[in-house]
Amino acid sequence: MLVFGVDVPLIEVVFVLSIISFIILIEIIIVVILLMQNLKRGKELGETLSKLSHILLEVKKAEMKEIERLKK
Repeated sequence: MLVFGVDVPLIEVVFVLSIISFIILIEIIIVVILLMQNLKRGKELGETLSKLSHILLEVKKAEMKEIERLKK
């Protein structure tokens, strides 16, 4: 097989292409793993923010009750 005017055996071309494909596959797997970890952290952060907003709402309700009690 001629590659850039040089005669290269076909098996070497297939071998190089398989190595490149394997490297790309490994990179894709690493990126997917990192995305899944990031998604997990985002989910945990969302749950924490939800708990925080619920607690702040309870504190605000308690403050309103205290203000109403002091007005009487």
